[in-house]
Amino acid sequence: MLITDPVLVSGWGRNFSSLSKRASIATIEQLQEVVAQAGDSRGLLPVGLHRSYGDSALNSGGVLIDLSALNGIDIDPVAHTAIVGAGVTIRELERAALLRSLFPPVVPGTGFVTMGGAVAADIHGKSHHKTGSFSQCVNWIKILLSSGEIVQLFPSDEEFWATVGGLGLTGIILELELNLRQVSSNSADVKEIRVKDLSAMIELLGRSDKDYEHTVAWIDLSGDYRGRGIVSLGNYGSEPVKIRGGGSSGPSLPSIGGANFITPLTVKAFNELWFRKPLKHGTVVLNKYMHPLDGVNNWNRIYGDSGFLQYQFVIDEGREEIFEKLFAGLRSLKAASFLGVLKKFGQETPAPLSFPRPGWTLTLDYPTTVPGLERFLQGFDEELVAARGRIYLIKDARVSHSLVPLMYPEIEKWRTIRSTMDPTGLWQSDQARRLHLC
Repeated sequence: MLITDPVLVSGWGRNFSSLSKRASIATIEQLQEVVAQAGDSRGLLPVGLHRSYGDSALNSGGVLIDLSALNGIDIDPVAHTAIVGAGVTIRELERAALLRSLFPPVVPGTGFVTMGGAVAADIHGKSHHKTGSFSQCVNWIKILLSSGEIVQLFPSDEEFWATVGGLGLTGIILELELNLRQVSSNSADVKEIRVKDLSAMIELLGRSDKDYEHTVAWIDLSGDYRGRGIVSLGNYGSEPVKIRGGGSSGPSLPSIGGANFITPLTVKAFNELWFRKPLKHGTVVLNKYMHPLDGVNNWNRIYGDSGFLQYQFVIDEGREEIFEKLFAGLRSLKAASFLGVLKKFGQETPAPLSFPRPGWTLTLDYPTTVPGLERFLQGFDEELVAARGRIYLIKDARVSHSLVPLMYPEIEKWRTIRSTMDPTGLWQSDQARRLHLC
């Protein structure tokens, strides 16, 4: 076991950092020792690969517990299940499962998410309209409580759903069992379609749900902001494809110093090229289709030292007019985003803090240096709440704590369950303090 002196840590958005100690554990016994000896008033927080964008995986003045050593994978090819350690990544599970013609039913846009993080964020993917979020394929979770007790939680337990989407604040996830789905090959059959505006995009996504397991759209948020883009529709493929380079991840973006290369001019030029690029139509490598964010390693560096915000929200069907309000405000600020993603969600879970629910979800990336952006988003937050919308907490770095109970009306239920699981308030994070979650 190794506990470091305080080190500087940041989220994936690199928009702010914090100092905390870091504990690397090799066994469950070492983990129990760290918990038993925790005397720091700033508490403990389990962490994975720091792919959350804001401050949910930061714990200023406290201890971050690195769970990467909990990396066991045990697949039952007959039952189509896998028991995995909290430190296993989506990418590692996919590789192991594909050897047995199996695949996780729910994967996000990056493969660099750990199993513990997948539960704590209740992640979702392009298949949400069919499969729901990650917790829908989880059979049980084993967690370490602040008392040092190890308990196994099932979907019939309210503590299970408090842990799902619970941002690591109910206990340390040790391992879990999830269902896998059978696949014929390592490929996906993909069809991309250009659309001229937002209404055409929404119409196409809506009528494609029944025929495609994976649906998503890239939306052009630059120029005249009318919402043109490319809709991507996919199903699991039947024909295997050869993977070049042994399936390694893409090239790495080098450190570019303090410069921010995301400006209205560069984004407009990039988006024009992206909109006009040749469309995919046919068989592609499954992992590459599932994880477009992994095409370039360290892509977050392109925003420079000031970092960026990722803003993701969900709104009910029938409330699409809020998109036009958003686009008008961004147009007036000349705030251009080269990463705009629109998806349709299916059913929600019983988890009080889980983000997905039926409706439309839009994701945007913006440099923190855009003049007036924060003031505009504060106003838009209010409009979002008035329209019964909510933001994804695992990606948040800025929302007012007063709006969280309005976005997540069952938060008091979550707080009550959490207090029974962690009566001493051992599990802490910068986000939990900022949003008064605990």
